[in-house]
Amino acid sequence: MVSQPIKDELVPGKRVYLLIVASIATLFVIAACSEEVIPTQEPVEFSPTAAISVDRPDDSEKVTEPEKEAPVVDAGDAEAGQELFTLNCAACHSTGDNKVIGPGLAGVYARAGSRTSLDADAYIEQSLREPAAFLVDGFGPLMSSFDHFSDEDVQNVIAYLKTLE
Repeated sequence: MVSQPIKDELVPGKRVYLLIVASIATLFVIAACSEEVIPTQEPVEFSPTAAISVDRPDDSEKVTEPEKEAPVVDAGDAEAGQELFTLNCAACHSTGDNKVIGPGLAGVYARAGSRTSLDADAYIEQSLREPAAFLVDGFGPLMSSFDHFSDEDVQNVIAYLKTLE
């Protein structure tokens, strides 16, 4: 009878070692496959437009455009704006040319229209909603946003700022 060579059986310690190595290798493979998705662009805000309405009274196709609403032009209330300014802005902004913490606001409405492509009202509104959007030279982004202001509040503050010359 011919004897077959005896195969080396794995020692229990070697089995544990191989199992640990295989587990670590598996974890590396799993970690390499799960990448963090980093957005490269901020999401675009969706602003739908009104669709053209189709009226078909007598099975005849009649297409009409939606009625265009006149833009709401709210001049605002300068007195209410002055109250809002006093409560929310006067600690950092003067109504004259002097600097407090932020720049003085005398003539701000006249300057606002020439600082960007926005008109003065839009510039001031964006400055209230996003204070860091337009920084005046020599001033840092210290102002907090006024997201708690309603649209009417913003119009009132703008009406008040129009009076500062």
